[in-house]
Amino acid sequence: MGRIFFRLVLGGITGKILGVAREVLLAALFGAGRAVAANRIALTATFIPINFFTADALTAGFLPLYVQYRQERPAMAAALYRSVRSLLAAFSLVLVLALLIGRHGWVRLLGPGLDAGTAAIAASMLGIAAVGVPFYVQYNLYTLVGLAHDDVRLINLRPSFQSLGLIGATLAAYKTGHVALLAWGFTIPYIVLCAFGAFWVHRRGYLTGGDDRTVQLPERAGYRIALAMFWRRLRPLLLVPVILQGSIAVERIVGSLLGVEVVAATEYARFVVDSLMALLAAPLGLAGLASFTKMAAHEVIGGLRRLIPPVLLTTVPLSLMLCINSTGIVTFVYARGEFDERAVATSSVMLLGFALGIWAQVVGYTFVKVLNARGANLRVTVVMAVSFSAAVAVNLLLYRYWGAFTIGAASSVCGVLMFLLSAHWLGVLRFCAGLLATLLPGAAAAGAVGYALRGTGFVRLAVSCAAILLVWGVYVTAVPSLRERFLSGLRRRDKREAAPPPVVRSNG
Repeated sequence: MGRIFFRLVLGGITGKILGVAREVLLAALFGAGRAVAANRIALTATFIPINFFTADALTAGFLPLYVQYRQERPAMAAALYRSVRSLLAAFSLVLVLALLIGRHGWVRLLGPGLDAGTAAIAASMLGIAAVGVPFYVQYNLYTLVGLAHDDVRLINLRPSFQSLGLIGATLAAYKTGHVALLAWGFTIPYIVLCAFGAFWVHRRGYLTGGDDRTVQLPERAGYRIALAMFWRRLRPLLLVPVILQGSIAVERIVGSLLGVEVVAATEYARFVVDSLMALLAAPLGLAGLASFTKMAAHEVIGGLRRLIPPVLLTTVPLSLMLCINSTGIVTFVYARGEFDERAVATSSVMLLGFALGIWAQVVGYTFVKVLNARGANLRVTVVMAVSFSAAVAVNLLLYRYWGAFTIGAASSVCGVLMFLLSAHWLGVLRFCAGLLATLLPGAAAAGAVGYALRGTGFVRLAVSCAAILLVWGVYVTAVPSLRERFLSGLRRRDKREAAPPPVVRSNG
């Protein structure tokens, strides 16, 4: 798991650097106005139905079963891949037609607070984005086939291509004045990625025996068995996409009711948080799916106890820095060109809300993926249902009182509940509670020092963040139990990386 995680992290760094350039450029050229708000609504309208049908079907249904079949019965792995590919192709074509026909009504549903002009722009963008749906879905399938072979190259390519496409689309929209061109920043990259993904998995022999000999496929009954097993794994998760995508839809609806600027600012604030999630939580979760599937039951708790301390020791101070310096960070990253003081204020308060629970989101996301890997999909459904239902409740009940802060706070409430429930079912809640209790004094001290030193300007931002890290580092070093856990985790990781990884290797 360690090697997969670090390769995912290193691969994501380039994408995140380009992502920063993308968001800074978008903020400078379009600010937090109607063009950005329309683009956010259009992309949300595209991703909600895609993820509703495919997200858990692929990561929690297809990948663990494909890994298992690949180790035990390669012919069934090939049958599973072909069956799922056919289902996703049919789904994609139906979805494209539905989005094209119903785009105006779908935009009105997700953005009831948008004015007529902004809604029309969003509908045009949705029509463009819909064309990219089949390519996006198929590329996701290719990335998981690669991951099953411990190949993270296709996953690492995604953020860089996405950002390059959006940068090009942003410049084209600004130069021509046709803001609908922003939507091509989604469609064109995935057409290119899908073509490359097809080339890559065939070139590496992932869909063959690895030596240019096609795997002998089973009879028609084998396909039925593969689909039946896929459905058995997926069935307990059917409620998850309803809750998750419903939560995203409610977030967009609430944002539009609070104003166009809030819709645009949500993603500016979320980008800062998602950068951490993409660099830590997503690699941990995907590596966990591949690695914890192969562990014996008695090894899981030990693996989690080694994993949790370094993650919390990293995410807690980052959460502190984002909370205390939210205004300074937003100002430093975005405040130029069309991104005015009002946009800074709105984005900052939302970043504060998101950052409060980012430590819990990172660990909770990883725990959920471990539950997926262990086949506990019914428990995952309960965790996700409770967590995202709470987020929906916070958004709907409190947005009139808390304003833009509500959207970020709802996300943090969701993360904390996800963390607590999944930790309980994995048997590590008491361990996590003890570790957090030990970390609390250090977090309080680091937060107090960072708050006292915060201020306007980059120098004060850097000083505040450095002080938080310094106090945190001193505290961790001074507390024997924390120091030993950190050093012990490093020693174990070094030993694991020095030995051959216990995975099934491709013949390619």
